[in-house]
Amino acid sequence: MRGKGRVPGCIFINNGRYWWRVKLPDEKKLRARPLIPTGGRYATNDRDVAEQVAADLYHKAVIKSEGRRGKYTGRIDSLVKTYLSFAKDYYRESKEPERIRLAVKPLLLKYGRKKAELFGPLDLKKVRQTMIDRRLARRTINQRIGNIKRMFKWAASEQLIPASTYHALTTVDGLRRGRTEARESKRVEAVPEVYVRKTMRFLSRTVAAMVELQMLTGMRSGELCQMRPCDIDTSGKIWLYRPQHHKTAHHGHKRVVPIGPRGQEILQPFLARRLDAHCFSPAEAQAERNAKKRRRRQTKVQPSQIDRSRPDARQLGDRYESHTYRRAIDYAIKKANKAAEKTAEEKGEEVKQTDLIPYWHPHQLRHTAATVIRREMGLDAARALLGHRSLGITDTYAELDKALAVEAARKLG
Repeated sequence: MRGKGRVPGCIFINNGRYWWRVKLPDEKKLRARPLIPTGGRYATNDRDVAEQVAADLYHKAVIKSEGRRGKYTGRIDSLVKTYLSFAKDYYRESKEPERIRLAVKPLLLKYGRKKAELFGPLDLKKVRQTMIDRRLARRTINQRIGNIKRMFKWAASEQLIPASTYHALTTVDGLRRGRTEARESKRVEAVPEVYVRKTMRFLSRTVAAMVELQMLTGMRSGELCQMRPCDIDTSGKIWLYRPQHHKTAHHGHKRVVPIGPRGQEILQPFLARRLDAHCFSPAEAQAERNAKKRRRRQTKVQPSQIDRSRPDARQLGDRYESHTYRRAIDYAIKKANKAAEKTAEEKGEEVKQTDLIPYWHPHQLRHTAATVIRREMGLDAARALLGHRSLGITDTYAELDKALAVEAARKLG
């Protein structure tokens, strides 16, 4: 089966799973390799996942190849390598380098071997069309095209390319709402607490505590995942958490998250560790799950199930990342919905839509916290809790309380 033009070479099915036959940069001949997703053991059986894995492998191979050459060659793949090296040092303690890597992937796939100074507006529009075809949201596409433009702006400032190349790219306007075929992203809304509570029943003790703490404090997922005892001032009645890294640190802003009595009660069991260790550990959560399974187990544990030194054994980190935290919630939602469907099937009934949990993600908990605080204490309090500098930003997080609107309509007619 031939690819759709997203990656070079040929993606084909081998025993029901996808492989990729291609000659990567610096390789002398064609080679077939299984397309195994990150964290997986076997090649994927999903076509879209296979193409994404192939794109990632090609992107890494190009960057590695240019790294061995050691100097700027004038081509776009060399420019990307040079710019990423600069960005890694310039955007310290930031996710910007990762955003740049995602933005330049389609650029490398289409024009990696092209001279950077010959890259023009029509080429940029073709890269943008690739993103549209991949069903990326319009705002995401505009951000990634902006990253590519900034790379060429930096290259012009370093006299790696003529300034005219960058100025020509600035003539490509961003995609406008309603005037493009690009997908529109859905507005992030607060998640009702009833769905959160239902999901928590299927979460590990560690992740359930993270969810409840985030819902109380309105922290960002990244701030929650990096929490350590040494970052928390427990000397007062209200604890003060100062994240080591946060979104606006490069602007010189300070971030302090107050934690009240309910949050302290949730957090207390996770403080009994080294001061510089992370409070929420996936390894600990897995150990608790394994202990729970052993207590329920009816048969004897086999030696192969005890040995975790096998090379294919899953390696867990000492802290959750934003994406692993989100995946744990995704898994719990699926598990909860399967349980609801099974219960309905046993009763001989159709599962009710109200019994199913709609998909939600951790960032919605921040919106939930903002909505509650705004309703109880006003917009200024919500702004202070979320760490925003502008009331306008907070207003996008705090949903209007529908119950108050209905009550006002009832009284005023």
